[in-house]
Amino acid sequence: MLKINIKKDGKITTKSFVNKIDLMNYVLDKIGTDHSIGNFTDCSNKIWNLNVGQSINVRDIIISVSGKSSDHNSMLGVQ
Repeated sequence: MLKINIKKDGKITTKSFVNKIDLMNYVLDKIGTDHSIGNFTDCSNKIWNLNVGQSINVRDIIISVSGKSSDHNSMLGVQ
């Protein structure tokens, strides 16, 4: 599971993704990519592989990782 903060136009949104394909679809639909990163798959892979506290800038959108877990239930608070 990956939890990211997305800062766009001064607003911060938090999104969580259980699967990499969900992140790829979100990048394709909502973020896009730029030529310095590659296509949306490359952009998704770079975001997925970031460590907690790292960020990437895509088309004036700052994406930072706020949490990562292989056990998504622990990040969602499921007992």
